[in-house]
Amino acid sequence: MDISTLTRSVTGEGVRYLELFLKEYSSLFPGQLNPSCPKCLTQYLTKYKNHYNTMANTSPYRLRAKYENIPLEFGSHILVNNSNITTAYALKLLEQPGGERFFAQLPPPKAKRTRIKKVVTLQEETTDEVVTEATDIPDNSIPQ
Repeated sequence: MDISTLTRSVTGEGVRYLELFLKEYSSLFPGQLNPSCPKCLTQYLTKYKNHYNTMANTSPYRLRAKYENIPLEFGSHILVNNSNITTAYALKLLEQPGGERFFAQLPPPKAKRTRIKKVVTLQEETTDEVVTEATDIPDNSIPQ
């Protein structure tokens, strides 16, 4: 939505977009508003759009400002910027030589998980029982 639509248009119910926008804006950013100032309205709209663009993209990767709209690969028609970057795009950019230079923010590296195997040794206590049972057998029952 642009500033002229915001200031001049109304909804189907006859409510001005400006009124709805100012209610929404004041709920997100509390403070004094000046709806009669065109420059202020433009700033409000820009701040509002930036807020929702940052909320929409939850990728842990952030490009440096000078690398905004960089092609994904050589000859690629996909231009990567902070509003459309995904993990797949970021990994593709990182594959390039010196790919880390494109990024202002990278996610923290994941710690390698090491498995620790516990060796449990069971002591057999049955050997004493077997020996005692063997001594209790009468001598005449043993075949010769």
